Amino acid sequence: MIRDLTLNDFGCLKEVFYNSFSEDEAPLTYDVITKIICTKAQPPSLCLGYEEGDKLVGAVAFSPIYFEDNPQMSAYILAPLAVHIVHQKKGIATKLIDKSKEKLSDLGVDVLLVYGDPNYYGRYGFNVELAKQFIPPYPLEYEFGWQAMMLNSKDIKKDIYKFSCVKALSDASLW
Repeated sequence: MIRDLTLNDFGCLKEVFYNSFSEDEAPLTYDVITKIICTKAQPPSLCLGYEEGDKLVGAVAFSPIYFEDNPQMSAYILAPLAVHIVHQKKGIATKLIDKSKEKLSDLGVDVLLVYGDPNYYGRYGFNVELAKQFIPPYPLEYEFGWQAMMLNSKDIKKDIYKFSCVKALSDASLW
């Protein structure tokens, strides 16, 4: 079952993130998702969890980004995504991403962004070429991992769009 995440999920989220990421990455990614859940962004962030039985085993967060020169465009960034290692390879991440795309599309969001493995996120429709039009707030350590996708047919031309993020992602070390 997919449901919205709340402050009450922090203990379960810690177990998911510390059993999904390396010892170095787990505290950082767990910190990001808890901060995003706590943030009262406008428009609001989308944080979903996947339960198997009554146990939370996966989570994803999409937070809004803000364009300096085009406030009419609506976009979100996926960060982070985690599935407990015992539950990986069961399609849980796919279900979380697909449900998120559906919800964000229904809200009229134009663009989704992600910073991660192109081989992994490419299967969900993210691509590197489109992402070149979106300039993140910090230099990227791995430029090949920057990806974007359109959720609708909005014409964004070939313009370049600079943006800022919610506070939880406003840390150069995450980029």
